Amino acid sequence: QEGYLFPDTYLFLPNVKPAQIVDTLQDTFDAKIDGLDVAIKAFKKPLRDVVIMASIVEAEARTTETRRIVAGILWKRMSIGMPLQVDAPFQYIIGKNTFQLTTDDLKVDSPYNTYLYKGLPPGAINNPGLDSLRAAVTPIKTDYFYYLSDIRGNMHYGKTFAEHVI
Repeated sequence: QEGYLFPDTYLFLPNVKPAQIVDTLQDTFDAKIDGLDVAIKAFKKPLRDVVIMASIVEAEARTTETRRIVAGILWKRMSIGMPLQVDAPFQYIIGKNTFQLTTDDLKVDSPYNTYLYKGLPPGAINNPGLDSLRAAVTPIKTDYFYYLSDIRGNMHYGKTFAEHVI
C-alpha cells in the first residue's frame, strides 16, 4: 500500500477503524490520480513506476520546478542504464537522511539501494503528494545528469560528475 495512501488532512471520528482510514486514504489517492489519468497515459509508463518515481521525487525535491527537473534527470538516467544513485531510499532502508549517510551506508545490500541496483526500487518509499505525482509524468528535460540539495534545500545541478562534486 506504500505510495497509494494519499497524504492530506483528514478528519476521522475517534472510534474509526484502521481499515476505514486506509480505505479513505486509498480512495483519495484513486480520486487524485484519476485527475492525472490523461498525463499518465501520455507519459506511457505504468502507474506503478510513476508512483515509485513520484515517491523518490517527493523526498528529493521541494518545489514544483525542482521536482520536475529531478524527475527529468532520474528518468534520463534510467533511459541510458545509469543507476539512479539517490539518497532518499536510505531513509526508508536504514532511517538515515542524506546528511547522515556514510560511504559504508551506500553499500547496504537492499533492492532499494539505487547505488547498487539500476532502475526503480521495488516499491514506493513514501506516499507522494499530487505535485510529485504530476512532476513524475511531466518532467523537465535538461542537460543535467546530477543534482544536489544543500542543507538549506537549495538545488544545485551539474551536467558532469566533475561539476557535481565541486
